[in-house]
Amino acid sequence: MKKILVTAVALCFLAGVQAAFAQEKVHIETKVKEKGPGPNVKVKKEVTIGTVKEYEAGRKIKVVGPGDKTYTFDLDKNARVIGTVAPGKMATVEWVKDNHGKEQVTVITGSGSTKGAAEMAAPAPNETMASKSKTTVNQPGPDVKMKTETVIGTVKEFERGKKIKVTGPGGKDYTFDLDKGVGMKGKVAVGSRVKVEYTKTNDGSQHVTVVSLVSGRKTKKAA
Repeated sequence: MKKILVTAVALCFLAGVQAAFAQEKVHIETKVKEKGPGPNVKVKKEVTIGTVKEYEAGRKIKVVGPGDKTYTFDLDKNARVIGTVAPGKMATVEWVKDNHGKEQVTVITGSGSTKGAAEMAAPAPNETMASKSKTTVNQPGPDVKMKTETVIGTVKEFERGKKIKVTGPGGKDYTFDLDKGVGMKGKVAVGSRVKVEYTKTNDGSQHVTVVSLVSGRKTKKAA
């Protein structure tokens, strides 16, 4: 069980990091561990936002990121290209190494589009899930390190502005402290299925950022 407290300062910090992603060259490394139906999953992800140095469709792309470091990615036919990708233009490259060691660029987002893999990576709405990730953001100024955990499950207890208890995979209960600053999406109540997200940042503070309703069939409780 883990108790996490949200603060307004935390939300402002996260908003500032997201704004930096949209305007500056950034390199993000994330390691994700996920528990859910079937085998546990371990995934390594990288996101590089920078200026395209070289680009050969279906073969490779080089992007100049923060500190003028060049990141080179091999491409294949499965890499999704959104927007215009060309030397001299800004682009976002999203790369993943899956549970079996396979490495692949999943999305290249060029100029003229703000969509990326994050919008397509939502977990299935009809299952419980618990994931942990470690993220390092290389950007102008000090690097940012964050630990993020996400839980999808059934609400067991809920007191608005105080706490929420969610039953996740394997019947495990996750308890979170809440306050008025938590983003609440949908009508949260005992028995409903929700997604809870929380982070721990460089300074060691921990913050619940959002509690959102998840559609789909209700997951049965473990016997």
